[in-house]
Amino acid sequence: MEKFADSRIGWLSSGEQTRVNLAKAMINSPKLLLLDEPTASLDPSIAQSIRERIKEYARANKASVLWTSHNMHEVEGVCDRVLFLSHGKIILEGNPRTLPQEYNKKDLEELFISIARESLNLGFE
Repeated sequence: MEKFADSRIGWLSSGEQTRVNLAKAMINSPKLLLLDEPTASLDPSIAQSIRERIKEYARANKASVLWTSHNMHEVEGVCDRVLFLSHGKIILEGNPRTLPQEYNKKDLEELFISIARESLNLGFE
């Protein structure tokens, strides 16, 4: 982050802005981080580094992280619990690594797609 110290945030790339905003979110050591797609604009290498830093931050600070994402592979890798929402209601919840098998799906992404399609068929969307 030091290389951004003298930069105007508006001149940074979207990925650089994302990293600055994550640093700002953690600077006061909050006990709860609310992150909306925190790695969406990052290249895969930086995204992996950021995921590890967020997990380490949570461990070191005994903090909780609410992580919203459409990237189910990322969710499986970083989350201990997953909630699927539709119109503000929890429609499914559980461990992201075991939940797919409970519904005879190969992974969380397949489960997510199935739920999204069922929601459409039921008129929720």
